[in-house]
Amino acid sequence: MFKQITNLQGDEIYLMISLWIFLVFFVVVGMMLIFMKKDYVQHMKELPFDESEPKSNYLSDNN
Repeated sequence: MFKQITNLQGDEIYLMISLWIFLVFFVVVGMMLIFMKKDYVQHMKELPFDESEPKSNYLSDNN
């Protein structure tokens, strides 16, 4: 298996590009999570349970 990785003959650029895309993506997501405002996180956490707006019932609207 490791002979395939060391004997690429020019195709290693695709491995390096995919590795860098993977690494940059997760570093950017990690940085976004670190620097995200805490009040925004709290707002998004409570969003599914927010009952300040009235719910519309699909069945009752069609009758």
